[in-house]
Amino acid sequence: MKSIMSSAMFASLKYQDFRMTWISNMLSGCSYWTFSVGLSWLILKETGNSTNVGIVIFASMLPFLLVSPFAGYISDKYDRKSLAFLMYIFNSFFCLVLFISSMLNFYPLLFVISIAFILGVFRTIQEPTVSSLIPNQVPKENLLNAITLNAATRHGSRFFGLLIGTPFIGLNILDGGQFLLLFSFLFQLVSTYFIFRIKTKSVGESSSDEDIFSSIYKGIKYIYTNGLVFLIILTVAFHCAFVMSYESIMPIFANRGLNDSTGAFLGYLIMMFGAGSVVGNLMLSSASNNSIKSKYFVISAIGSGIFPLMLGYVGSLHGDLVFSISLFIIFLIGGCQSSFMSLTTTMIQKVVPDGIRGRIMSLYLLHAGGIMAFGNLILGNMADIVDYTWLFRLTGVAFLVYILFILSTQRRFKADIISII
Repeated sequence: MKSIMSSAMFASLKYQDFRMTWISNMLSGCSYWTFSVGLSWLILKETGNSTNVGIVIFASMLPFLLVSPFAGYISDKYDRKSLAFLMYIFNSFFCLVLFISSMLNFYPLLFVISIAFILGVFRTIQEPTVSSLIPNQVPKENLLNAITLNAATRHGSRFFGLLIGTPFIGLNILDGGQFLLLFSFLFQLVSTYFIFRIKTKSVGESSSDEDIFSSIYKGIKYIYTNGLVFLIILTVAFHCAFVMSYESIMPIFANRGLNDSTGAFLGYLIMMFGAGSVVGNLMLSSASNNSIKSKYFVISAIGSGIFPLMLGYVGSLHGDLVFSISLFIIFLIGGCQSSFMSLTTTMIQKVVPDGIRGRIMSLYLLHAGGIMAFGNLILGNMADIVDYTWLFRLTGVAFLVYILFILSTQRRFKADIISII
């Protein structure tokens, strides 16, 4: 363990509180992805309708749009570790409720939507709170390393959570979706223990008597008057809208494109996205200078558009190799998209003052998660009308056009990337 932590790739793990945060985030991420895949599969199997899957995913992400500004205020006003611990407890309880209801074969659409929304609220408060803790747990020179390692756990949890959960689907003891919901609860419960062990004390400047609306306005004003921060968040919004809103159409892709009748192929597809995320973020965490990091930004941005476009063409093919090729392309998508999000998160964290970091990170999540909520709702509905392969192609091209335009016209943006990352 000591030899691992002494390497440049894992340098931040030598700080105990960050290590506890890192493990907790991994397990919490495993909980989310086993929950998301398990619930999506149950809904598709029960209703045979991709639109309903999109509605449930929309409900789970809608709090990022509705609650994020208030979540940022709360995470700057109260002790962040205590707040995060409370959110983890609530998450564990409602994951258990959802598993028990699935065992009783009680999952009417309105009930599932309500639970998904409630879990989304807790996650919306949890994410900026934990993100705001990390800069207080490591020295500034290790911040990119810490953020990329944290991102590797968050995105990589798709791989590790489903690596453990998916093989149980074939045992025929429980339905595949029920097994994944059970693992969702267990992962969240253990992650709560690790967040409890964190000792870092961190409170933003909203601990004063500033009222909530003035506090939120301060964060919004900062974003929209700081040209660099605004452009970063705008780019993240386009990224999430076009190429990160595929959760609602992955079940139908697995079911119709890969003839998946159990949910196992869907699990493996999400696993490969997670595996790519781990590799991409670990490569990024070992980047030694700003020039290399800026090249990673360009490569990950362009790859985020190209590889979904390729997946759209592979999805229209038939034959024994389609599944294998799909896994490989999704691996590349995971590596590019997670690296891109890690780099933009690092840029925001380095620019923003600690006192308002919770509010800015929550607004960052508002633009990312809120956009993804509507993206999944729209794509889920469209997949029942339009061939899903065209959805991969069109969204991939749209983001590719946007990022090439930004990189070719905003030269100051490129210079800022090199100096900040």
